[in-house]
Amino acid sequence: MNWKISLALILSISIIIPATSQQEKRVKNVIMMIPDGTSVSVLSLARWYKYGICPADNTCWLTIDKMICGLVKTHSSDAPIGDSAPTGSTYATGYLSKSGYIATYPKSSGKNKDLVPIDPKRAYQPLFTILEAAKINHKSTGLVVTCQFPHATPADFSAHTPHRDQYDLIAKQMVYNHINVVFGGGTKYLDPLKRDDKENLVTVLKNRNYNYVTKMADFKKLQSSDSLVWGLFADDFLPYDIDSNKDSIPSLSEMTDKALQILTKNPDGFFLMVEGSKVDWAAHNNDPVGIVSEFIAFDKAVETALNFAKKDGNTAIVICPDHGNSGMSIGGPRTARGYDTLSIGSITTPLTNCKYTADGLALKLISLSDINTVPKVFVENTKISLTVAEQDTLKALVKRGVAPLSRKIAKIYTEHSYVAFTTTGHTGEDVMLANYHPHNYRLSGVVQNSEVNTYMMDVLGGKSLDTLSNKYYCIDSLTLKGYAWQIIPNVTSKNYATLVIRKDAKSKKRAEINAFTDFVTVFDGKKEIKKISLNSVAVFISEEKEKISRFYIPKLLGELLEKEI
Repeated sequence: MNWKISLALILSISIIIPATSQQEKRVKNVIMMIPDGTSVSVLSLARWYKYGICPADNTCWLTIDKMICGLVKTHSSDAPIGDSAPTGSTYATGYLSKSGYIATYPKSSGKNKDLVPIDPKRAYQPLFTILEAAKINHKSTGLVVTCQFPHATPADFSAHTPHRDQYDLIAKQMVYNHINVVFGGGTKYLDPLKRDDKENLVTVLKNRNYNYVTKMADFKKLQSSDSLVWGLFADDFLPYDIDSNKDSIPSLSEMTDKALQILTKNPDGFFLMVEGSKVDWAAHNNDPVGIVSEFIAFDKAVETALNFAKKDGNTAIVICPDHGNSGMSIGGPRTARGYDTLSIGSITTPLTNCKYTADGLALKLISLSDINTVPKVFVENTKISLTVAEQDTLKALVKRGVAPLSRKIAKIYTEHSYVAFTTTGHTGEDVMLANYHPHNYRLSGVVQNSEVNTYMMDVLGGKSLDTLSNKYYCIDSLTLKGYAWQIIPNVTSKNYATLVIRKDAKSKKRAEINAFTDFVTVFDGKKEIKKISLNSVAVFISEEKEKISRFYIPKLLGELLEKEI
């Protein structure tokens, strides 16, 4: 063979192989699944729990088991033990942040506390999320959760604020952020009578052609052609899976399946985040029944997603908790001796006998008309023999409400089982990593939580999140240089404001942007001329202690308005 031809062939191979390899990495769809606050020990307990109710071993593995490929080192920018807001935000944005921060660049906690380099010039800048990037790339987007929809993890992918508890403004951002599918709880956060800005967000959704459903019957009627859907099935968060009325509230698996039916109709693909929100809540309550049953409900959603991905052939799945919680272990003070002789039944039966989580049973006991029947109903639903002191305590706590009664029930569950806890707070150990890719391009080993975002962006392709953050979340003073502009505080709430922009101080024409919306309104005097849509929400940050009041808006907005005002 001619050497020139041989060289050309070798060079062509060296070029083609990387291109093919890169092409095989790419997928149209990514599903991220987060079992919030799930320590690795939860998987072992869930597996044994399943064994206790289906003794044939080959049916008792978790769906997630064969996908597990490593561990995630998950922490905040300034603390080894993370809060859900910054750790979920890291998955969404690729940046470690600090407690309370939702997809927002952190303020430095000081060089002796920061665990990663922090650029002080970027403090409080909204960070573009993978969901927002997918939207820019014409993909459909979805959020499926069992908590209230503006809670930390769903907010991490679709809103921006340094204060995770600002549910009303988070809800507003999510409504205006063009998410195709949202399933979960939280109708009250759309209600003008319960919102701090008095805006009717249900009306906003309907005006934007969303199908808004709150009933199971309407949920079942949803078709794959319904490309814009919000489904909220409780005033606040959804009940635990085993406490739930399956005829009125869809399971996490059912919501995941419905979301996939809708999102897959987009030929450009989709990004979907699914959260098993209340594993974390049960762990905070040290409720072993709540923890294990919620994780099994999450694993059923994993099965739904995996079945879809295998059939689709163009979908990657990433599964990892945002942090650990509670220090739960199989084994505790009661197993200091004789641990190696405990039967599987002695470990699982105390849990499988319980028909409700601690919260669910507390609600049932509070609903009883005769307080003296509390011990009897408790035993009927748990098969736990109560001491006289425990009976008296439960009857007394019924009068004090769900929270204290639930804590006591969880304590009884634990004391009568072989499960133990070290804390009611989060924990700092590495969490499990599971990954599916149609061409087996997977993360493995121990990875930093920011690397999970890097991987997802890699397989989806598109521009870097930093580029998008700087393009769409530029500080007002830079974008509007040369304009006459001011921030007008909202009379109802300090959390909101309006950005008013004029060509100069004497101009009759002006543009206005209301905080956390995605459009600019142009006026000539009192007359509204037009509305201009943006590809992002306008984020308003107000920090009184630091005397900060600013808008983050698209960098090219100034050029756009030059033709309008």
